[in-house]
Amino acid sequence: MVDVFRQLLEENRVMTLATCSAEGPWAAPVLYALQPGPELVFMSRLTTRHVRDLLACPRVAAAIHPDQTRPLRGVQLEGTARPLAGREAVRAARGYLQRFPSARGRFPLWASVRGTGQIRFFALRPERAYVLSEGDFGWGVRQQVPLDALRPASP
Repeated sequence: MVDVFRQLLEENRVMTLATCSAEGPWAAPVLYALQPGPELVFMSRLTTRHVRDLLACPRVAAAIHPDQTRPLRGVQLEGTARPLAGREAVRAARGYLQRFPSARGRFPLWASVRGTGQIRFFALRPERAYVLSEGDFGWGVRQQVPLDALRPASP
């Protein structure tokens, strides 16, 4: 199950991030990169509704899935999201640009890393994760992923 979870995170690039505020629920697609922790890092403008929402209430949910509908496969996450700055933002930028090299030069990198620009890096730290894979578990069967199995070993 952990292998299926990791495979889905690696082979997909878009995460639908769900937030909520006094305006109501909201969902937005964001590009993500997986980092140790585990955390999924993404970047967004501070003016977007999903960023305004997560700054006010960091509890979020997310879904990641391939485009094809059969066999149905995907990941569901619940956790907290937060803005990154300093070393964490540098680490996030490295991982993000490694995964999305075409993003180089498209945004003010150092302003984003310093936390002074309109575009910032954010991290979603899952507190619960589930994987659905008809080919591996059968139709409609969703399995909870033990997040401890995804955390890097302590030195």
